[in-house]
Amino acid sequence: MISPTKPGQHAEESGWYVVYTRPRQEARALENLRNQGFVCFLPTLSAERLRGGRQVEIAEALFPRYLFVYLEVGRSNWSTIRSTRGVVKLVEFGGVAARIPEAFISALAEQPTQQKKLFEVGERLKVIDGPFVGIETELVRLYRTSDGEARVIVLMELLMRPQQVSLPVCAVRKAA
Repeated sequence: MISPTKPGQHAEESGWYVVYTRPRQEARALENLRNQGFVCFLPTLSAERLRGGRQVEIAEALFPRYLFVYLEVGRSNWSTIRSTRGVVKLVEFGGVAARIPEAFISALAEQPTQQKKLFEVGERLKVIDGPFVGIETELVRLYRTSDGEARVIVLMELLMRPQQVSLPVCAVRKAA
């Protein structure tokens, strides 16, 4: 079987290999590789983000710009991977495609979905909107109002005393 990266060089064995994708195109590469009949794996985590001022939960690649594909010696047409939309190349070291142990892929697949929170309690935040712009605060609590708006309660010093203030989530960012 011809290697996916170096014509004339033979691949060692079937297994999981690493695909390097275009920025933020892991899902596109995954879909296009699957449409070609490849078995693929894209480990993800659940992440909270702000979209249009609202807090939303999205699936994000655990390893940005990377996914895994199972290739079979003698059966898989490795040369089509490079021309797949969303794919840059197969990762290689010393001209040989990087093979990943089956145990590593199995361990990743068995892990429960991890969550990446927008903010953590106790984290330092900076107010970026409203009357308190520029003030650094500490996160006390995240909550949702009865109409579904995401808000934070932060601790800030006002009038020489610590005060708890409720702000919209979109009005704060992580402090630098």
